[in-house]
Amino acid sequence: MNKNLRFSHKILLAASLIVIAAFALFTLYNDYLQRNAIRDDLDNYLQEMGDVTAKNIQTWLAGRALLIENISQSVALNTDPANVSNLLEQKSVSSTFMGAYLGNNDGTFIIRPNSKMPDGYDPRARPWYKSAESSSGSALTEPYIDLASGQLVISIVDSVIKAGQRIGVVGGDLSLQVITDSINALDFDGMGYAFLISADGKILVHPDKNLVMKTLKDVYPQDTPRSAVNSARSLSMASRVLSPSPRSRACPR
Repeated sequence: MNKNLRFSHKILLAASLIVIAAFALFTLYNDYLQRNAIRDDLDNYLQEMGDVTAKNIQTWLAGRALLIENISQSVALNTDPANVSNLLEQKSVSSTFMGAYLGNNDGTFIIRPNSKMPDGYDPRARPWYKSAESSSGSALTEPYIDLASGQLVISIVDSVIKAGQRIGVVGGDLSLQVITDSINALDFDGMGYAFLISADGKILVHPDKNLVMKTLKDVYPQDTPRSAVNSARSLSMASRVLSPSPRSRACPR
């Protein structure tokens, strides 16, 4: 009888171990499913936030690009310097850009607010002028040092086309710090940050200034962040806003 009792204990112990093992496996599997669900929800949330952010920046840039395009079209209709000055001095322009200007293909230059340029200044040699020359529409330049203000800026530029020929370039400077502050103000509930890149993957605006002008592949060689959406269609150097991915953890705080 004792032998039977010991045998029944063994059976009970084996059954208990099977139940415990099954419960443990179920718990682990359930935890795995929950983790995946939470990760997917977080991924979708951040992607949605990235989309909204990109669209906001798209609207912000597109409005300023449209303003520059309107000026270039007006200049094409009337190239008189007095008319150009009036266009550049419009309140809508002066309140939007640090400076607005016209560089003509003969090397002459008009800027408002009026600023003294260095001796021998030639607008045709400047990055913003070359950006417009290489674009079929308005363009967003890479960051560069503005000679008038000495600040790091990004410009929106557009060629002045008359009778099918480029006769000059209109541009407006945007303070890189203003753009940086606007993007850094975006709230991802402490889970990451957004930054602005060019169409070829070069970082234009980033919370870490040391990363500006580096490429995504240089900064994140193993797990490159995903861009949420292309920016303003009118900008030939389409910019993008990047938001963090919980899977890649490319942009954690």
